Amino acid sequence: MSSRPAVVAFDVIETLFPLEPLRQKLEAVHLPGHLLETWFAQLLRNAFALSATGSYRPFRDLAQDSLNNLARKHGETLSEQNIEEILGTFGELDAYEDVAPAMKRLKEAGVCVVTLTNGSEQVTKKLLDRARLTDYVDYVVSVDEVQLWKPRREIYLHCAQRAGVAPGDVTLIAAHGWDIHGAAKAGLGTGYVSRANKRFPEVMEKPDHMADDLASLIDQILASKA
Repeated sequence: MSSRPAVVAFDVIETLFPLEPLRQKLEAVHLPGHLLETWFAQLLRNAFALSATGSYRPFRDLAQDSLNNLARKHGETLSEQNIEEILGTFGELDAYEDVAPAMKRLKEAGVCVVTLTNGSEQVTKKLLDRARLTDYVDYVVSVDEVQLWKPRREIYLHCAQRAGVAPGDVTLIAAHGWDIHGAAKAGLGTGYVSRANKRFPEVMEKPDHMADDLASLIDQILASKA
């Protein structure tokens, strides 16, 4: 059994905040709603390729580039206003219902709560504020600080450093297998939450904890031996 962590770091997009509202934004500019998953996957692919070669571009640049490429492929040209309306939605997402209770439980248990995002600090703080989660979060950590995207090990180590603890004293909670894998390889504890019943990839490093919702996952983490 893994030890109880001093710090729990949450991934943000799709772990705390679902992307579903963006589907309607795509449909509003005559793009099929099912392209949401393709758009996000292409964004991540490009980010991972850059990070693998030691390069970096921020989330917004990659999101806009992938969005424009998809639009052109489907015969659409997006105006600056279209782009702003779509990308602005990243700062207007609603949190999953289990997020606030999970963070509250961690804080009451004396655990430091951190968010660790491939997005910007500014947008993340806006999301946390809208969802009334700010008081639960001790640190907001962005890949902008290291200029390498997750799952590069540097960002996980930086997160531990920001919190003032060893990597092994941090448990990352995420809804992405690649994120769990990266954290595990950097020496962090891991907890996988299966959003939308997504199966954990068998080719990735298995998480220390796994559940279908944050409440059950936090139960497991807090029950770990101190």
